[in-house]
Amino acid sequence: MQVSVVVCTYAMDRYDAFSEAVESVLNQTYDPLEVVLVVDGNDAVFERVREDFCGRENVVCHCNEENRGISYSRTKGAELAAGDIVAMIDDDATAEPDWVKRLVSVYEETGAIAVGGD
Repeated sequence: MQVSVVVCTYAMDRYDAFSEAVESVLNQTYDPLEVVLVVDGNDAVFERVREDFCGRENVVCHCNEENRGISYSRTKGAELAAGDIVAMIDDDATAEPDWVKRLVSVYEETGAIAVGGD
Protein backbone atom coordinates (compact mmCIF):
# COMPACT_ATOMS: atom_id res chain seq x y z
CA MET A 1 0.00 0.00 0.00
CA GLN A 2 1.68 3.23 -1.16
CA VAL A 3 1.41 6.25 1.11
CA SER A 4 1.69 9.87 0.02
CA VAL A 5 2.47 12.47 2.67
CA VAL A 6 1.56 16.07 1.87
CA VAL A 7 3.51 18.92 3.48
CA CYS A 8 2.47 22.50 2.70
CA THR A 9 4.26 25.76 3.46
CA TYR A 10 4.13 29.39 2.43
CA ALA A 11 6.76 31.63 4.11
CA MET A 12 10.54 31.75 4.27
CA ASP A 13 10.48 32.41 8.03
CA ARG A 14 8.92 28.93 8.44
CA TYR A 15 11.46 27.23 6.18
CA ASP A 16 13.66 25.71 8.88
CA ALA A 17 10.69 24.06 10.59
CA PHE A 18 9.29 23.00 7.19
CA SER A 19 12.64 21.44 6.27
CA GLU A 20 12.68 19.47 9.54
CA ALA A 21 9.12 18.27 8.86
CA VAL A 22 10.06 17.11 5.35
CA GLU A 23 13.20 15.34 6.55
CA SER A 24 11.18 13.55 9.24
CA VAL A 25 8.85 12.26 6.52
CA LEU A 26 11.71 11.27 4.22
CA ASN A 27 13.20 9.27 7.10
CA GLN A 28 10.13 7.10 7.68
CA THR A 29 10.60 3.36 8.16
CA TYR A 30 7.64 2.64 5.83
CA ASP A 31 8.02 1.97 2.11
CA PRO A 32 6.64 2.73 -0.50
CA LEU A 33 6.37 6.40 0.39
CA GLU A 34 5.83 9.49 -1.73
CA VAL A 35 6.30 13.02 -0.39
CA VAL A 36 4.23 15.82 -1.93
CA LEU A 37 5.46 19.35 -1.17
CA VAL A 38 3.15 22.28 -1.86
CA VAL A 39 4.30 25.89 -1.59
CA ASP A 40 1.44 28.35 -1.35
CA GLY A 41 2.26 31.05 -3.87
CA ASN A 42 5.77 32.05 -2.78
CA ASP A 43 8.32 31.74 -5.60
CA ALA A 44 11.34 32.35 -3.33
CA VAL A 45 10.30 29.54 -1.00
CA PHE A 46 9.56 27.26 -3.96
CA GLU A 47 13.03 27.88 -5.41
CA ARG A 48 14.57 26.80 -2.11
CA VAL A 49 12.30 23.74 -1.96
CA ARG A 50 13.37 22.79 -5.49
CA GLU A 51 17.04 23.12 -4.55
CA ASP A 52 16.70 21.12 -1.32
CA PHE A 53 14.14 18.43 -2.12
CA CYS A 54 12.75 18.24 -5.65
CA GLY A 55 15.55 16.16 -7.14
CA ARG A 56 15.00 13.36 -4.66
CA GLU A 57 13.31 10.11 -5.58
CA ASN A 58 9.60 9.95 -4.76
CA VAL A 59 9.31 13.70 -4.07
CA VAL A 60 6.69 15.72 -5.95
CA CYS A 61 6.88 19.52 -5.80
CA HIS A 62 4.24 22.11 -6.65
CA CYS A 63 3.86 25.87 -6.22
CA ASN A 64 0.44 27.50 -6.31
CA GLU A 65 0.31 30.50 -8.64
CA GLU A 66 -0.88 32.66 -5.75
CA ASN A 67 -1.41 32.31 -2.01
CA ARG A 68 -4.67 30.36 -1.67
CA GLY A 69 -4.51 29.13 1.93
CA ILE A 70 -3.87 25.83 3.67
CA SER A 71 -7.13 24.12 2.64
CA TYR A 72 -6.50 24.77 -1.04
CA SER A 73 -2.85 23.68 -0.70
CA ARG A 74 -3.74 20.44 1.06
CA THR A 75 -6.40 19.67 -1.53
CA LYS A 76 -3.89 20.36 -4.32
CA GLY A 77 -1.39 18.05 -2.61
CA ALA A 78 -4.01 15.30 -2.35
CA GLU A 79 -4.83 15.73 -6.06
CA LEU A 80 -1.13 15.35 -6.96
CA ALA A 81 -0.63 12.35 -4.68
CA ALA A 82 -0.32 8.88 -6.18
CA GLY A 83 -0.64 6.94 -2.93
CA ASP A 84 -3.42 4.64 -1.82
CA ILE A 85 -3.37 6.60 1.43
CA VAL A 86 -2.81 10.35 1.67
CA ALA A 87 -1.48 11.65 4.98
CA MET A 88 -0.87 15.27 5.93
CA ILE A 89 1.58 16.80 8.34
CA ASP A 90 1.92 20.46 9.31
CA ASP A 91 5.02 22.35 8.23
CA ASP A 92 6.05 22.93 11.85
CA ALA A 93 5.66 19.31 13.01
CA THR A 94 8.04 16.38 12.95
CA ALA A 95 7.02 12.77 12.53
CA GLU A 96 8.37 9.89 14.54
CA PRO A 97 10.23 7.43 12.26
CA ASP A 98 7.38 4.90 12.45
CA TRP A 99 4.50 7.39 12.09
CA VAL A 100 3.44 6.24 8.61
CA LYS A 101 3.91 2.57 9.52
CA ARG A 102 1.56 3.02 12.48
CA LEU A 103 -1.04 4.81 10.34
CA VAL A 104 -0.97 2.03 7.76
CA SER A 105 -1.32 -0.64 10.43
CA VAL A 106 -4.62 0.90 11.56
CA TYR A 107 -5.95 0.76 7.98
CA GLU A 108 -4.80 -2.84 7.57
CA GLU A 109 -6.06 -4.04 10.96
CA THR A 110 -9.43 -2.30 11.08
CA GLY A 111 -10.57 -1.48 7.56
CA ALA A 112 -10.79 2.19 8.56
CA ILE A 113 -11.49 4.78 5.87
CA ALA A 114 -9.71 7.61 7.75
CA VAL A 115 -7.10 7.73 10.49
CA GLY A 116 -5.91 10.62 12.65
CA GLY A 117 -3.25 10.96 15.25
CA ASP A 118 -0.82 13.15 17.03
